[in-house]
Amino acid sequence: MVQLKQVSLRLKSVKNIQKITKTMKMVSASKFTKAERELVSARPFGYGPQKFYESSHLIAKVGKKDDKTKADAPAETPPEGVEGKDEKKVKRIYVAVTSDRGLCGGVHTGVARRIRRSLTTRSADAVANRLVCVGDKSRAMLRRQYSENMLINVKDIGRIAPVFKDASTIAAAIVQSGYMYDIGEIYYNKYFSPVKYEMTIIPFFTKSKIEAAPNMNAFDDVEDDQLESYSEWTFAALLFYALKESAASEQSARMAAMDNATKNADDMIRKLTLLFNRTRQAVITRELIEIISGAAAL
Repeated sequence: MVQLKQVSLRLKSVKNIQKITKTMKMVSASKFTKAERELVSARPFGYGPQKFYESSHLIAKVGKKDDKTKADAPAETPPEGVEGKDEKKVKRIYVAVTSDRGLCGGVHTGVARRIRRSLTTRSADAVANRLVCVGDKSRAMLRRQYSENMLINVKDIGRIAPVFKDASTIAAAIVQSGYMYDIGEIYYNKYFSPVKYEMTIIPFFTKSKIEAAPNMNAFDDVEDDQLESYSEWTFAALLFYALKESAASEQSARMAAMDNATKNADDMIRKLTLLFNRTRQAVITRELIEIISGAAAL
């Protein structure tokens, strides 16, 4: 028979966990409201560069209705600037946008899984394919299998809301690393609603690729230093946009995860309470039987 003390300790433990998950849900809801509000003002930072890439024919235009195709297009269809090259000879840089915090479902796992699939499909080697892990979660998932591909690891992400300075610092560190790449890809979670987010990939290009864009002559003459500054700003703007989208997705996923954990704790408390009452009643009944048996023997 189950010991009454064991059930009591287990019930007390589950109740304490429920208090923690309920508090985390309330904190996540507050942070999610702020992240969703800030995302509205951050989205032009991502839509502007992507529109420029489409206008210059660096990437193909994708229809608005097919969101899944839009998410997969940069990974499956090579941009026009690298179509003539062998896939294995194209130098790529992969930026995984996650955070340092967990307890938010499969938000970080989806990013790491998609990068693994891309590297496996392209038979990527460490020389031509480098990884930039924004957040400790992606680094922990990818460093064991792709330690040689690691270029930069960024920590202390997710504790406070990201700002443009964070994105510009990451972009500057990548530029100062000295790695010359043909195309870069940012892997992040795009926020749609409090119950929906989707793993998305957006490409970014260097100054030389922008200069060689098929439709670049449609724009006015731009000086080299201006084009280089614009390419660096575009990279930082896309990173800032991805950080904001990822932050909103993470908070919504954590809010949903803590809500499910609270409901599961309710079910466990209900079952443990029933078991506790039955065990206590069995103990009382057994003691009464012993008392009555002892009295009858006298």
